[in-house]
Amino acid sequence: MDVTTLPPGHVANPAYAALFRAYTAAYGSIDAMREALGPPNKTLNATDAWLGPEARTWGGDLVNNQSTLRKASDQILWDIYDRLYATQRSLPVN
Repeated sequence: MDVTTLPPGHVANPAYAALFRAYTAAYGSIDAMREALGPPNKTLNATDAWLGPEARTWGGDLVNNQSTLRKASDQILWDIYDRLYATQRSLPVN
């Protein structure tokens, strides 16, 4: 929040600023986090480097873990957003 847009008698809320920075950082890295297990999955499925039932089990676990990671990434972003939305941007001066 720009200081010039604060209501009269208010100061910027440092908690809001910290949450905004956290949200910006999380939003900026969400795609990398959501796709973190994509390259190993692609390698496993695109080559004959590892075959057999153990490879299929491990590949299934990899897909499940990627799904869990995507859901967790989205949830982290929503949790920060919800907290940011509930936090006042400015505080009255006492």
